[in-house]
Amino acid sequence: MGESTEGVVQTGPAPLFYSEEETAALLGIHRTTLRALAVSGQAPVEPIRLTQHKRVYRRIDVERLAGVVE
Repeated sequence: MGESTEGVVQTGPAPLFYSEEETAALLGIHRTTLRALAVSGQAPVEPIRLTQHKRVYRRIDVERLAGVVE
C-alpha cells in the first residue's frame, strides 16, 4: 500500500491488468476515489471484480483513458 508507480521500469511483457492503485495513479486520482466510483458504478473504466474488495482494470482501457495509447 502507498507504493507509487512512477519511475517503475518493466522488463517483461506488459501486464494485462492494472491494480486499483496503479489505475488511480495513471488517471491522476486517489485510489479511494476510484474505489468509491467503482462501488457506485460510475468508474471511468470498467472494473473487473476479483473478490468483494479487490478489483483490477484492463490495461488497454486505462491507458486509452489516460492518453498513453491512442
